[in-house]
Amino acid sequence: MFITIFAFLALQGIASAVTWQDDFNQEMEDNWQLQGSDSVWQVEEGFLRAKIETQKQWLPIFELYQFTAFQGPYDNITIKIDNIGAAGDIKFGIALGKHFFNDDAEIEEIGYYLFFTNDMQASRDGKVFLGPGKRWGTDALNEMVLHFDGGRFQLFGDGESRMDFRDANLPKMDIIGFVLVGYVTDMANIGEAWVDKITISGLPVSPKRKLTTTWGHLKRE
Repeated sequence: MFITIFAFLALQGIASAVTWQDDFNQEMEDNWQLQGSDSVWQVEEGFLRAKIETQKQWLPIFELYQFTAFQGPYDNITIKIDNIGAAGDIKFGIALGKHFFNDDAEIEEIGYYLFFTNDMQASRDGKVFLGPGKRWGTDALNEMVLHFDGGRFQLFGDGESRMDFRDANLPKMDIIGFVLVGYVTDMANIGEAWVDKITISGLPVSPKRKLTTTWGHLKRE
């Protein structure tokens, strides 16, 4: 019954928000795209695992595993991540970003807010400060929740509020992704990261995409 009503609303041209989930039981190349060349990401035994793998030395590394299943802009979304963490000298978490354009409609810079399991940073074009300090002593979390609505960011770690702030310059975002950062020296392996499941609610979807999604579910039934 739910699928029938869902399809009817789509045919009437009514667009709304949807919830999307990835439990990383299989590779889904259409849903994610790696932005960077200094890391390896793979699905293994129900987890998405990542590690820095590079020939570079004595440099900071910024790698983004961008969500591509639904295109932005994004507003009033909630991202819930189950069992997320990192071990070693790396930081891992979720990134929200926005493209800024010049007068010629060319990308001038990309601004990010990076919400790690143990820290939070703002970044321009992937530039990060990798000091020894951490806001929170939690390299791993059972649950991370990030809510974004009209420039307001709310972060929760294992049910506790960690940050709540506004940025009037960011009423909408157009990038969602997992972010992996670290500083490579002459060590081949500086750590690894993992995540069990991600759920994103409030995603924008057109009537055409909604109908395609509905028929996909219907055929699987």
